[in-house]
Amino acid sequence: METNIINEQTFLSDYAVLIKKMRLLKNLTRQQAGLLFDFSFKNIERLENGRGVITAEKFKEFQDKYGFSDSQIEALRSGKVRVSLDANSTKTKSQSKNRPDRRFCHRRITRECKVLKEMRLLKNINQYEASKLCGIGINSIGFIENGRVALTDKKILQIIGAYGFTIEYFNQLLKVSPLRHEIVEECQKIIENMDENKLRIIMPMLQSMGN
Repeated sequence: METNIINEQTFLSDYAVLIKKMRLLKNLTRQQAGLLFDFSFKNIERLENGRGVITAEKFKEFQDKYGFSDSQIEALRSGKVRVSLDANSTKTKSQSKNRPDRRFCHRRITRECKVLKEMRLLKNINQYEASKLCGIGINSIGFIENGRVALTDKKILQIIGAYGFTIEYFNQLLKVSPLRHEIVEECQKIIENMDENKLRIIMPMLQSMGN
């Protein structure tokens, strides 16, 4: 029993080190990284310092948001890619409030943000891949979808074009409510709150509908 506890602690510690390495490689402060998630940067600090449990699912969320492949994670884990862990944050340049992509202090998830997320999901790419495809800053799509930056018409057109869609289709989706990903997210919340007996009842129904 004691051996299992030690191994589990080592495994979780490995996750904590890796999520910190990924953030530093992306040259993000914890505050900037926090914009990519639905939780405070304080939670990132807590997890990086080993003061919270990091499940495989939670680690995968960090991996996807930061845009690392499985092979890159293994390179980090094996030490082939070296990262200094001395600094807890990275230096950033101050941004003028007059810039069109200025950051918001609070999230403002508009209908446009949701439609752009829907289009990305239809394209079947993650946020990091979408940022590269659109030719904009690393993690910019994450900031946009989470309502952390101002959206201009020019930026919207740039993203839509990169995804291979038209402004007409974008305008059509603006009128659709709820969007497909909103339905999926709501269904996931309902399922997560169900007890085991209800889950066993609906699982065959979902499986038959999925075929």
